Parts: sequence; C-alpha cells; structure tokens
Amino acid sequence: MINIGVITYNRIAMLKLCLASIIETTRDIEKVIYVWDNFSSDGSREYLKRMSYQFEFIKPVLSGENIGNNAKGKVIDMMNSDFRICLDDDIIQFPENWVRKMINAFKVEPLLGYLALDVIQNEYTDGAKPVDAIYKDVVYDDGTVIQYGPTGGWCFMIPAEVYKKVGKLRQMKNYVFFGEDGDYTMRCKAQGFKYGILKDVKCFHATGPYYNKEYKDIYDKKMKDWEKSKTVIDFHIFKRKFVKIYHKLRNKLYDN
Repeated sequence: MINIGVITYNRIAMLKLCLASIIETTRDIEKVIYVWDNFSSDGSREYLKRMSYQFEFIKPVLSGENIGNNAKGKVIDMMNSDFRICLDDDIIQFPENWVRKMINAFKVEPLLGYLALDVIQNEYTDGAKPVDAIYKDVVYDDGTVIQYGPTGGWCFMIPAEVYKKVGKLRQMKNYVFFGEDGDYTMRCKAQGFKYGILKDVKCFHATGPYYNKEYKDIYDKKMKDWEKSKTVIDFHIFKRKFVKIYHKLRNKLYDN
C-alpha cells in the first residue's frame, strides 16, 4: 500500500494529465490517491468527484479555501502508509516503476529522509531543479544514483518513521506558495537524515511561464508569494543553525 497526495488549484488540464499518468504508472500497486483541491472554480471539483466514482482509490479532499502549499502537510497527515508521496498538479508525466525505485532508494540508503524525482529539462523549463554541477552524485551497489544537494517539493517521498522524527511540513498561513521543501530538508539534516534527487528517474514538471500561459495569474501569484516567503524561511533556517551552534558552544564551555 502506498499513499499519494496531489495538490491542485484551477489547473484542470494539468490535473487530468497528472492523474492519468499516476494511474497508468502505478497500475500494479495498491494505493490511495488523495487529491486536495484548493477551492477550484474551473470544474476540477466536479471532475474529481467523477474520478472517485470510477476509481475507488481516488479520494478527493475539497477544501473550502485556497491554502496553497499548506495543503501538503495536511494531506500527508491523512496518510497511513510506510512511505508517503506528495506532488503538485503540474507533474504531468511519470516514468515507469517510479514508486518502486523511490522506495528502493530508501532501502539502499537507510539515512535517506527526503527524496524527490529527477525532472525532464528542455528549452522551456528547468523543472525547478538547479544545474547538475552543484550536486554530488553517489552511486550505490545496485546502480541507484542519488544526487545530494538542493531538493525540491515537486514530487517527493518521506518515510513515515522520518516524518515522526522530523515533524510536519511547515505551515505559513498567509502564503499560498513558499519553500516548505527547503525548510524540511534542513530539518532532516538537523536530525541526521540525508536528502536528494533520484537521478535519471525523471518526471515532467511543467513549471515556468511557457507551460503556464493558460494559468498566468495563478503562476504569477505563486512566484510573488515565493519571493516574499524566502526571507521568512531563511530566518527559520538561520535560527535553527544559530541555536545548534549556541548549544555546541555552551556544552563545550561546560565541559571545560
């Protein structure tokens, strides 16, 4: 059994592609797909109701307001599987066996706490992933390659045991889009866990202005929120680092 959470808002065309690809590439996996709709008005809610009648494993969660990325933490809290996946509705194509490959990565690297799929990059989008040069590739005995470095939240997996230790994803009440992924990876690191990208297991993350022409207002609002939230997220990361250094220095002084 695997639990998958999809967060959507007023992008029904992308949502349809997203769900179709998930269903096709997980056809032999027992699953529950929670689709959190952030109060869409474009027919997404009616579509999700129809899909839930057709596929009993699809569970729509119809929010009464748009809470943006805050929905990720809320939908993960609904899950009860050993491995929990959450993704955005603009992941419109998945590779074969991606779920099993992600789970396998946690088996070959027991200290792994947070893992994202790799992304297809082309002339129109970088998939929100930085350049490969800043990552450190580690090749495991079975051929699995994990890129250690900045790890986004476009499609990620967290083991339930890690989630218990590290805690819930950050909530930011007045923002619909913010860097909950960077915040969580830093918290994983503080607890001794690693984070990274499953190299060459690539989904199509249709982010960027080109693929969001039809949803320009939504996309622009997300980018504006993200820029505003960076200062807040950076402050929390700095605060955790400062507290950690303070306790180390204090303990050293006491030891002396």
